[in-house]
Amino acid sequence: MLTQLGQPTWRPGSPAGWDDISASWAAPDALLRRVELANRYARTFAALDARALAPKLFPETLSEPTRQAVARADSAQQALALLFVSPEMLRR
Repeated sequence: MLTQLGQPTWRPGSPAGWDDISASWAAPDALLRRVELANRYARTFAALDARALAPKLFPETLSEPTRQAVARADSAQQALALLFVSPEMLRR
């Protein structure tokens, strides 16, 4: 999984470790890999209700755009995938 996300275990790209600049994390290919992984996990944990889970995980920090995106999802799986790729989850 970490290799798919571009961070193979114990093998950072430089002695300084993994990049912490937005260009590395917000690049289109990096976002696509995270979305694909989120969808895969959402299928695995489809029994979870992201609409109920989100406020419990982020009681103080759940943004209105994230809450709306999760609430408007077409399915429980899509809601969970959206929660997995939300800014609140990526900051954890």
